[in-house]
Amino acid sequence: MKSDEKPNSWERVMRILGGFEIAVICLVLLFIHTFYSTLEQQWLGLYGTIQKYFDLESLWVIPTNRHDKAICIPLPGAYWVMALLTLNMTIGGIIRMKKGWKKLGILISHFSIVFMMIAGGVSSLSKIEGNMIVVEGQKSDFAMKSHAPSIELAKYGEDGLREEPLVVPPESLQELEPSDTLTANFSDLGLVMKITGFHEASNLFQEQKGNEKIDEDGPTVDGFFLREAEWNKSNELANMAGAYATVEDTEGNLIQKLVVWMGNPTPVTFTYKGARYAVSMVSEIWPMPFEVELHKSVGEYYPGTTRPSSFESTISKVVGEGKEEVREDYKIFMNNPMRHGGFTLFQANWSPTGEGDRPYSGFAIVTNPSDQWPKYALYAATLGLTGHFVYMLIRYAGRSTRKSKPQPQES
Repeated sequence: MKSDEKPNSWERVMRILGGFEIAVICLVLLFIHTFYSTLEQQWLGLYGTIQKYFDLESLWVIPTNRHDKAICIPLPGAYWVMALLTLNMTIGGIIRMKKGWKKLGILISHFSIVFMMIAGGVSSLSKIEGNMIVVEGQKSDFAMKSHAPSIELAKYGEDGLREEPLVVPPESLQELEPSDTLTANFSDLGLVMKITGFHEASNLFQEQKGNEKIDEDGPTVDGFFLREAEWNKSNELANMAGAYATVEDTEGNLIQKLVVWMGNPTPVTFTYKGARYAVSMVSEIWPMPFEVELHKSVGEYYPGTTRPSSFESTISKVVGEGKEEVREDYKIFMNNPMRHGGFTLFQANWSPTGEGDRPYSGFAIVTNPSDQWPKYALYAATLGLTGHFVYMLIRYAGRSTRKSKPQPQES
């Protein structure tokens, strides 16, 4: 474009989106987000802070103190600020940047930063999370997926053992509104289950407790009812899903009405045609390609509190069986996870127990396709910046040498 030509509308938009001003505004906003989220982590916890400030659904954020009073004007959600910064870096730092080997180092660095931001977006949209609880001295080869409640229906055999359960998957339940009804057909058993009143977070109440009567919010089954609970952002494991289930035969005859609640330690049961059945709401089982054997679980509390300040676990990762068994020992603690085939196992919590009992460790398990992308981006950025600094140093040294040479004097 010639200097006397006016930029068209598209060029003006590209200039604005790729401009230095937007980059500065985004970086200042991210600094404010980091400052307030670090403060709130003391009372919201890590998970709650991430959900509030950096979640995809957080369009606006109001920083608050521990008494839930606003201490700042509303801020745009950090996820969307980072999305805008990524667009700004792509347009201004890559597309509109002057190309050439002299700018190669800076171009590589800009591309690395954009790649790192994209990795964060991929992680938030595609990662799968779960929780594994292992008691000291025991093993586990499965986790429970986070926010993935399912309903299991299992028949007890003649030997009294529970047979393999039939499952209403999380995908079917999570789409339900409390007023919706989901019909699950278990044709092999001759049963139909109608599920309604589903809540992702709920509490179970007893209608009559002693002389005190609690006002129920919905239907009561055998003296119990569910009440929707506020979603616990600081502790995801405290959110207990619940629903009402009506079991019928294939002709529509009522067999049993049930309340299924994830916080119930035992399944609810009913009898049909002389056989006993169990119904329970649990998190979806997530099989692991390895076993975790917990040898030692230790931790410490903050002085004068019951809040753990540090915890670590000594484990063995076991892969294979018999002669093909391979064991590797790990010590897992803050910022030192175990990795295996795309799975990352972090130390999430620790719980001491009473005298004579054994402590346990809670592990957060994540599978994330972009887990290592930030590391590669940092390597590339380091390479790009190092190359650019070396080039500038050589260029500066060359100029200094030319200036220091004595100039020939005229006779």
